[in-house]
Amino acid sequence: MKFFRRVLRYLGYAFALAAILAALAFAPIVQTWIAQAFLAAHLPVQGSVGSVSAGFGKLEIDDLRLELNGAVLTVPSLRARLPLLDAAFKRRIRVESLAAKDWTLDLSRVRGGGPAPTKAVAAPGDAGQAAAAQAEVITAQAVAFTLREIMNGWALPCDVSMDGTDLDGNVLVPGQSRGASRRVHVALKGGGLAAGREGTFAIDAENAVVNSDLSVTVVAAHGRLFIAMASPRTLKRFEIEAEVSAKGGSLPENVAVSADIAASRDPGGGQFTLGLSRGSRRIAAVDARFPDASGRLEGGWKIDLRDSDFAPFFPDHPLPAFSTDGDGRFDADAAFTRVHALGRLNTTVSRLGALAPALVRLGTTVVDLRFDLAHSGQTLRVDQLRVAISATGPNALVQSLQPFVLDENTGSMKVSDPRADWLEGSIRGLPVAWFAAPDFRVALAGGDVAGQFAVRAVNGDLALRSKGPFSAAGVSILRAGGVIGRGLDLSLALTADYASQGWQVEAAPLVLASAGRRLASFDGKAARVAGDDPSIAITGTWHADLDALAAEPAFPGLHWMIGRSASGDFSAGTGNAPEAEAKFTVLGHDPAKSVTGSVHLDFNADGSVGFLAPLKVASGPGTSDLSAEGTWSRDGTGGRIDAKLTSQDATLGHLRLLAVPLAAAAGVPLPRPEAGRPPAGPADRVPFWGTRTGRVTIGFDRLRAWNRVFVDVGGTFDLSPGSLRLLYGRGGLPKHTPANADGSISFDPAAAFPYSLKATAAVNDVEAAPFFGEPQHGQDPLLEGRFSVTGKFTSAGTGLEDLIARTEGGFQLTSMGGIIRLLKTDVADSLPEIKTPVSDTLGSVGSFMGSLVGIKHAFSGGGEIHLPKATEAVLDFTNQVSEIGYEKLTLDLVCGPDRSIRIVDLEMTAPSERLQGSGRIAQANGLSFRARPLSLDLQLSARGRVAELLSNAGLVSASLDKLGYAPLRQSIHFGGTLEHVDDGSWRDFLVKAATPNPDSGKKPAPAANQ
Repeated sequence: MKFFRRVLRYLGYAFALAAILAALAFAPIVQTWIAQAFLAAHLPVQGSVGSVSAGFGKLEIDDLRLELNGAVLTVPSLRARLPLLDAAFKRRIRVESLAAKDWTLDLSRVRGGGPAPTKAVAAPGDAGQAAAAQAEVITAQAVAFTLREIMNGWALPCDVSMDGTDLDGNVLVPGQSRGASRRVHVALKGGGLAAGREGTFAIDAENAVVNSDLSVTVVAAHGRLFIAMASPRTLKRFEIEAEVSAKGGSLPENVAVSADIAASRDPGGGQFTLGLSRGSRRIAAVDARFPDASGRLEGGWKIDLRDSDFAPFFPDHPLPAFSTDGDGRFDADAAFTRVHALGRLNTTVSRLGALAPALVRLGTTVVDLRFDLAHSGQTLRVDQLRVAISATGPNALVQSLQPFVLDENTGSMKVSDPRADWLEGSIRGLPVAWFAAPDFRVALAGGDVAGQFAVRAVNGDLALRSKGPFSAAGVSILRAGGVIGRGLDLSLALTADYASQGWQVEAAPLVLASAGRRLASFDGKAARVAGDDPSIAITGTWHADLDALAAEPAFPGLHWMIGRSASGDFSAGTGNAPEAEAKFTVLGHDPAKSVTGSVHLDFNADGSVGFLAPLKVASGPGTSDLSAEGTWSRDGTGGRIDAKLTSQDATLGHLRLLAVPLAAAAGVPLPRPEAGRPPAGPADRVPFWGTRTGRVTIGFDRLRAWNRVFVDVGGTFDLSPGSLRLLYGRGGLPKHTPANADGSISFDPAAAFPYSLKATAAVNDVEAAPFFGEPQHGQDPLLEGRFSVTGKFTSAGTGLEDLIARTEGGFQLTSMGGIIRLLKTDVADSLPEIKTPVSDTLGSVGSFMGSLVGIKHAFSGGGEIHLPKATEAVLDFTNQVSEIGYEKLTLDLVCGPDRSIRIVDLEMTAPSERLQGSGRIAQANGLSFRARPLSLDLQLSARGRVAELLSNAGLVSASLDKLGYAPLRQSIHFGGTLEHVDDGSWRDFLVKAATPNPDSGKKPAPAANQ
C-alpha cells in the first residue's frame, strides 16, 4: 500500500510539473522569448518581435519586423485564428481568419539576393536606379522560382486551407530621385482556399504621384486571384486577372492595360500563360509548357507595341512614332540552369527629331533584330546575332559570323574559331556630323559616311579593322558658325585593338581631298595600357599641300596661305600631369625659305594651359628666331591669356608672315590686302578680339624693317572685353633716342561705330637721309638733318577692316639744323648762248665753277663772249642754293583714310632763304614709301646776296615779308618720288629766266609755272 501511495504521489508531482510546463508554454512572455531567440539565430531572415501570444485556436503577434537583403517588412499587429496543435503536430494549417493592418513592405533599398546575384549596372551614386535594378532582379528570380515550383509539382510542405484573409498595408518602391521612394497602397481580401475548392482573393493597389506642376496622377491596379488545390498539399491552378490604369495629372486620357496570368497542371505536365492587352489589342503574350516526360520548359512569346501605348505617360515629352512586333521561342531545363531563347524583333520608327534634331534626316527607320541565345550558369552563348538598320538615307548592319560565349563573371569572351572574323558590319549614309566630338570647336556637316568593318576576337582580345577606308563626300568643315571648307572628300582607314593589357585606336591615314587631289593627310594613334595609371598616349604625323589648299575653291578663307607644303608630328599624354608637344615645318617655293618650330603644352590642375613655342623663320640669308611662352586659362569672359613674344633678332616681314596664320587660328579677322576703303558692313556686336582678356608682351632686341635695324622694340597689349590697349610701346635706331607710343581701341556695341581708336607716338633725333633712299654714286643726300617727330592717330569703325580704313594720322616733324639740296639743278646745258667749251666746262665743274661765275667772259676760238646779266645772275643763283644750310625745318603731315600723305605745311628757314609750301605723297599699291608719287609746291623767299641775284634775274617781288625775305614771283613745283625727285619744272623756270628775249632785247619776263 505504501508503494502505491508513493507511486501516486510521484505521478501527482509529474502531472503538476506537466501542468506548470504547459501553463508556461502558453504564457505570452515565454512565447515571446522563444520567438525572439528564433529570429536572433543566424538565419537568412533577420528580425525582431514585440510580443507573441499563441493559445488554443488563435495567434497574436505585435511589432513584428523582418529583413531580407534590404527588404524590410514591418507589421504592427497580426491576428490569426487557426488550430495550433494541428499545425504543430499534424502539419495541418487551417487558417480560419488572418488579419494584418497598416503593415509596410519597404523595397526601396533592396540589395538583391539569391545564391548567384546578378550584377546590376547603375550610375555611381545613383541609389534609386541601383535599387530599381535590384528589384527587377528579385522579380525575375521570383518568376523563375514560381516556374520551377510549377515544374516540381506545386507540392506544399503541409496541409493548407485558408478563409477570411484581410491584409491591408503599403509597399515602398524606389523613386526617381536619389534616396526617394514611392508608396503603393495594397489590399488583399478573400478566402475559400481548400482541397477540392477554388480560393478567390481580391487585389487592389493604388499609388498617387504629385507632379512638378502640383497636379496628381493616380495609378491603380484592381484584380482577382484564383487558386485551386488538387489535394491539401498540392496546387492545381492559379490565375490573376488584373487591370492597371492611370488617370489625372497631365495625362490626356485614362490609360488602362489588362493582364491575364495563369498557371495550371494536368496529367501531362504544366502550362503557363501571360497576356497583356490594351483594349482589344494583345500587346504581349507568353505561352509555356512543362511536359513531365522531358522535364523541360518550352514556349513562345509575341509582342506588338506602339508609341500610343506609352505616349499618355509622357504628355510633356513628345515621343517618336514607332511600332514594334516580334516573336520567338524559348526552352529551359527543369532546374533552370540552362535557358535558350531565339526570335526576332522588327521596329519601325519615325519622327526621330523628337529625340535629337540631328536624327530628323533619318526619316522612317526600320530596325530588324535576329538572335539565338543560350544562358547556362554564368555564361551566355550567342549562336546568332544580327542587327540591321535601314532608313530613308542611312543604313547599317552588324552580324556575328560565328558563335561566341560570354563569361558574366570575368567579362571575357571566346569564339569558336579565333583565326576567323567574329563580327562584320557596314554603314552607309550616316551623317558625318554624328562623328564630331561635342566639345571640339571644329564641326563637320554635309556628306554621308560609308564603309565596312570586321571584328576578330582572340583569347578575349578584340581587333577591329576597316575593310577599305571609311569615306564621306561633299563634307563641309565649320568653325564658330563660319565655313572653313566645303565640298571635301574624307577617307579613313581605321584600326582598333582592345585587350586585357589595354587598348589602341589608330587612324592610318585620314585623308582630306577635293576633286581627286589630296590636300592633307593625318596618321594618329591613341593607346592606353591597363593598370593604375589612367593616362592615354597620343602620337601622330600630318602633311598638308599648301599650294593645293590655297588654290582650292573649297577653302575660301585660306587665300592668305603661302608656301609649298607643311608637315609635322605630335604627341600627348593624359593622366595626372597631362602634356602635349608638336613639331612642324613649313617649306616655301624657294627651298631657302622655311618656318620651323615646336609647341609644348602643360595642362595644369587649375585648368590653365602653359605653352612654350620656339620658332625659326628662314628667308635666304636672313633668319628670325622667336619664342612665345605664357599661359591660357578659362574665366567668366571666355578665356585669359598672359604671354610673351621675344626675339634677339627678327625681321618685320617674318612677323607679318606669322601673323596671318596665328590670327586665323585665333579667329581674329584680318583686313583684306586690297587697297581702298571697303564698303562698311554691319557693325560688330562683339569685338574682334572676342571676350578674351589678358596681357601680351612683345620684346625684340633687334628688328629689321624698311632696310633699317631698330633696337629694343616692344610693348604690352592689354586685353579686356571693352578695350585693347598698347602700353609702353618703344623702339628706335642704334645710338638714337628711342620712340615711345601708346594707344587704345575701345569697343561700345551700342554705338553706331562700335570701335574707337586713339594713339600717340613720339621720337627724337631721327636721321632724315634714309627716307629719300640711297643717293646715286658720287652725289650727296637730298636732305641731311635730324628730326623730332610726334604723331596722333584717330579712327572709328564698324569692324576691324573699317576701323583701319578710316584711320587718320597727323605728324609734326621738326629739325633745328641741317642741309637741304632740293633746289640744286643744272641749267648750263640748257642755255643756247653758252656754247662748248664753256658749257662743257660749266657742266663738268658744277658748283665749283659757280663760285667763279663772276667772270664776265670765256674764250672759245680766240673770241670773247659776254653773258647777259640775267644769265649770269641765274647761274650764280643756282650755285648759291645748291646746298642750303637751314636753321629750322618743320613739316605738318596728315595721313588720310586713302593712305596718301598730305604735306599740310612745310616751312624752312635759312640765313638767306626761306621755303613755304604744301604737297602730297600719293598711295600706290606694291610700292615702298620712297617710291610713291610726289607732288610738292613751294614758295621761295630770299634776302641778302641770294635776293640780289634773283632781283637781277627779275624773279622776286619788290615787297618783303615780315622777316625781310623777298618772295619769288611764283611758286616752285616738284614731282617724281622721294628717292628720285623730278626738278624739271624748277629747272625750266630758271632756264627761261636766264634766256634773253631776242625780239626786244629786254630782260625776259619770268616764265609761267610749269
